[in-house]
Amino acid sequence: MEETISAVINSFETFFELWGQGPGSIEKVAPLAYVWHPPKALENSSQKPVHLTLQAITHGNEVGGMDVLLSTAQLLRSGILTPSISIGFALGNPFAAKANRRFLLRDLNRSFGRKTAEDDEDKRARELEPLLAKTAFFLDIHQTIEPTLKPFFIFPYTEACFDFAQALHSKIPVVTHWGSSFSKDGMCTDEYVNYKGGVGITLELGQKGFDTYQSGVGLQVALEALSFVQAKFLDGARFQQKNNSSEIYTWKEVVAFTEGMLLDEGLVNFQELKQGQAIGRTRSGALAVPKEGWLLFPKYIRDPLASPPKEIFRIMKRVKREELGKEGVMGI
Repeated sequence: MEETISAVINSFETFFELWGQGPGSIEKVAPLAYVWHPPKALENSSQKPVHLTLQAITHGNEVGGMDVLLSTAQLLRSGILTPSISIGFALGNPFAAKANRRFLLRDLNRSFGRKTAEDDEDKRARELEPLLAKTAFFLDIHQTIEPTLKPFFIFPYTEACFDFAQALHSKIPVVTHWGSSFSKDGMCTDEYVNYKGGVGITLELGQKGFDTYQSGVGLQVALEALSFVQAKFLDGARFQQKNNSSEIYTWKEVVAFTEGMLLDEGLVNFQELKQGQAIGRTRSGALAVPKEGWLLFPKYIRDPLASPPKEIFRIMKRVKREELGKEGVMGI
């Protein structure tokens, strides 16, 4: 697997480094991070010089997004796509990807907005921050550790982020949160883009790995992002929600990890759970679900080199559009 991942990363780098006489021009803004500039750029009404950035392998072993970035870039190179917006393409954590690990020393997706550069992930965040800071719209393509019953968007709530996600797919669920950071360790990519005045969201395609179906879903969403951003800057169009049936979720409960906790095998994201249902064990007995809802991010202790998780799972609840951003709605 490590050899396959390294080969795809090398293909990504070679593709952009040897753009040559392809339409538009390529600007290298950091290692494995590029901006495609169109042959005829539209008049930029934004203060952000990069209209849209697509990113993959922010977590090193979530490799499916690389196919999406390469497929999108190949459509540009062939002239099938002819947008007039600038588009960034970035690989987040190639060091961890080549080792087929989520991260090496610290989670890159908790490393943005920090002041230090003590390890590879912190240094990589500092390299990518200039691109993210000058990006108007940002789509980070992730995968889940465990299987998921459906792909989903996840991001800190703002009205602009919600509109962006709804514009990209009418049926992919939205998981959103507000009032505090996803993690206290540092900012996620989408959170950092929002902090810098852009619009950033994350797409979770499915369980980590190369997968044709997930690549297709990701490419569809990436192309919709390109169309949405192009329209946004061409005529100032604002997405109007029409016939959108996306489910909307937020946190209901976050269950902290304590030593000795173990989940039963086979749990999946978006699995519906009942209050009191036993889904694992602790040192003192069964690990019971505290509240009914839908499971998100179950954590299994599988990497002997990784630190213990700070939480073992989250429980989600369904909410309505008008509840988003309101106090007292989230369960934490």
